[in-house]
Amino acid sequence: MDTNVTDRLGSYTRRGDLADMRFERRYPRPIETVWAALTDPARLADWMGPARVEPWLGGAFELMTDRAQPMIGRILAWEPPTVLEFSWTMGSDRHSVARYELSRDGAGTRMVFTQTGVGYEAIGLMLPGWHHYYELLGQHLAGAPQALSWPRWRELQGMYLAEYGLEGVLTESSCAKEQPGATG
Repeated sequence: MDTNVTDRLGSYTRRGDLADMRFERRYPRPIETVWAALTDPARLADWMGPARVEPWLGGAFELMTDRAQPMIGRILAWEPPTVLEFSWTMGSDRHSVARYELSRDGAGTRMVFTQTGVGYEAIGLMLPGWHHYYELLGQHLAGAPQALSWPRWRELQGMYLAEYGLEGVLTESSCAKEQPGATG
């Protein structure tokens, strides 16, 4: 497996006014450690912010609960430590479905993340957002946690806009001002 997969851009497929995103990452940590970072509220707080998780099918899965518009969802698939799927609603965003699939990769873990049914207009915000969060997850798992960085997010947004030639999407200048807890 390519050990530089963490640096790759996420991809997307457009379906009219909707889009589906995909990220693949490899983390040099055991699958149980990565699973805990994705599902344990104390671990999620280390790299994504406050969260609420009811660890069962149909349970609440809420992220960034300290924000004015947190992500609110319900668990649609719960198969520790390999599959987590949940509904995704944030503010006035469309409803979408996020899914993590984890597999052992030697002493590490391969993570495939997909989010289906995202409004295409939000793809210019979502792709760099997830990319940055997965960088933060990797730093946290490596024992070198970093805080959310708006300059880094802006840099990533520029990369995605340039790489994919995104037109008619929301960008930083068209979205809400910086969120609590951001640095930069």
